Amino acid sequence: MSGEERDERLSEAVCLALYSAMNATLQLYRDLLAPWGLTYQQLMVLAVLWEHEEATPGRIAETLMLDSSSVAGLLNRLERAGLVSREVDPDDRRRVRVRATPDSQEVRGQLGWLEDCLTQAMDLDPGAAHELVARLSGLRETVSTFPRPAAPSEPLPASPSRSTSTSKPVPASPSASRPAPSTAARPV
Repeated sequence: MSGEERDERLSEAVCLALYSAMNATLQLYRDLLAPWGLTYQQLMVLAVLWEHEEATPGRIAETLMLDSSSVAGLLNRLERAGLVSREVDPDDRRRVRVRATPDSQEVRGQLGWLEDCLTQAMDLDPGAAHELVARLSGLRETVSTFPRPAAPSEPLPASPSRSTSTSKPVPASPSASRPAPSTAARPV
């Protein structure tokens, strides 16, 4: 396979397209948020708090699909910057409530132009944006619920969208458990 053919295959790779689009979007956010010293993830934490007024770290993690240690680090930095406050719930001392501060509300007002800027940068009309979000959400759900093989020698389960048989697959021998790479298939 020539270098051009490999480049063409990579340019058709779904995962590379998702990864590079995410990187380009995050770079735009980095550039736009730099004057406020915010990252995209910090902005998303603030967005949850602006939407709900207060939340627990667990709810923030669940909403943003982050692990709790990532949220703890984000909250630490936002609290040091004076953009969030944390307090122990008086009704349940095991719980912490997080709120956006007045300073973060001021930042929110200053960032009002951000959504329009990103909409222009992405060049998506509202219908196309809604469709893209729906497709990406479906893809995320499909990938996150895909059964992982227990060991590298186990065959991958058949994809429901590609499976034509309702019978159970016959276990393959260890030497035949992994399909040979196809030069015709697009990399994902």
